[in-house]
Amino acid sequence: MSMFRTYDHTKVNISLNGVALTDFNGDPTVTKEGPEFEVVEGSNGAVERSRMVRNLYTVNLPMMQTSPQLNAIETMRQADERTGVGPYPFAITDLNGAYVLMGVAWVQSMGDAVKGRQAQPRNIVLQVKAEAAFEGA
Repeated sequence: MSMFRTYDHTKVNISLNGVALTDFNGDPTVTKEGPEFEVVEGSNGAVERSRMVRNLYTVNLPMMQTSPQLNAIETMRQADERTGVGPYPFAITDLNGAYVLMGVAWVQSMGDAVKGRQAQPRNIVLQVKAEAAFEGA
């Protein structure tokens, strides 16, 4: 008998400094910076690997142009730039499974603001230093 499961995007919670981020115009993506191990193969065929402690992630958030959450993120970015008050508490929890990413984040980029005839996503880029990560389901 086959198993059947349902994924529900509304059960994925993302927050930055206590602000729930929900106004997406596309899918948020999370990328870990670099592999877990660096590998070297010697001239005699021996293999050596080095465990890399990688705690940096890049989070891309395609936000709706009309989202008031953009103002909150930009306010945090400016405060961090002017006073160094960041990084800010950050969390992603996926209640569909076991994916959790918690730590601190700063705004790397507010993305390009396209002001044309049709609303385009504003791609916010966050850098996250993970304190806890479980990259399961």
